[in-house]
Amino acid sequence: MKLIKLAAFALLALAAWPARLPVRAEARPPLAVVVGSELKLSEISLATLRTIFRGDPTTAPDGKRFLPLNAPLKSFERELFDRKVLGLAPDEVAQFWITRRIRDEGLPPRTLPSSELGLRVVASYPGAITYVSTKIVKGGVRVLKVDGKLPTDAGYLLSAP
Repeated sequence: MKLIKLAAFALLALAAWPARLPVRAEARPPLAVVVGSELKLSEISLATLRTIFRGDPTTAPDGKRFLPLNAPLKSFERELFDRKVLGLAPDEVAQFWITRRIRDEGLPPRTLPSSELGLRVVASYPGAITYVSTKIVKGGVRVLKVDGKLPTDAGYLLSAP
């Protein structure tokens, strides 16, 4: 009798146990390439973006030199941008910049401690350009089309895989 009660109790406990549902990874929002809203620019090509973030001097339409700002190291945003724009895996980025410095071909973009700081700098410093998650874009910046597409468009370059 005790065994039957114990088995019944075990079955009741098992029935009350919540089923383990598979955890679905939430899709990451695309990255937005942003500049200050005063800059008269609405679009940028992948080639120009690559040139700017590879440290080559590049000027904006207003004649000011672009100041590229990178997302924090090892962040999802930084890794996605480096892969899609620079064509470099995370372990290749450091070697790329070491080689450029040895050859005196320029310095890497400044790396900021947070994307939120990147937005504030871009909003206040003419010529600054960065990339952030579309989730955090606020006023004071302009989201650029990349090769004619906005982050909401199908086939946008900086969408997560």
